[in-house]
Amino acid sequence: MRGVFLKLMAVTLAVTPLAAGPAQAYCMFGCDPTEDHAKQIFENLLKQRFDKPAKVVEFKQTMSEKLEMHATGEKGFEIFFNAKALFPEGANLECKPDAAGAFKEGCSPSKHYVTAPRNSDPKGKQYVAPGETVLFDEEYRFYEDPKGWKGPDGNVYSQ
Repeated sequence: MRGVFLKLMAVTLAVTPLAAGPAQAYCMFGCDPTEDHAKQIFENLLKQRFDKPAKVVEFKQTMSEKLEMHATGEKGFEIFFNAKALFPEGANLECKPDAAGAFKEGCSPSKHYVTAPRNSDPKGKQYVAPGETVLFDEEYRFYEDPKGWKGPDGNVYSQ
């Protein structure tokens, strides 16, 4: 009797992923994006936004939530986080303000740093002094994809 139960359980577990939706095909017990996925995206976007290397010295997820766009039925997921990045060489040094504190065209005076800018976020490059540690308080939105979750860096993440 026990052998029959174990075989039935094995067959059930083997077939269940095939009956699940596309994003769940690889995961049976929920495959939401993780803090590690968000950290990888953060590292990827730091390289795109700043011209010098940065070292992530702290990364902490503060909240997450599932989303569903009512108009389209599209599923999403947001991860909120705080991070600190050290810029040993600084970044965007051409944007250093002059003696009067003025910034060149195309450079932002804002000290609100982001890696995934939106319409309201700073426009232009942001100067980071050599040796400065920059604080980030952001959120990333992921969209359901047949292979997992598409992040704001354009990559798809799965378990």
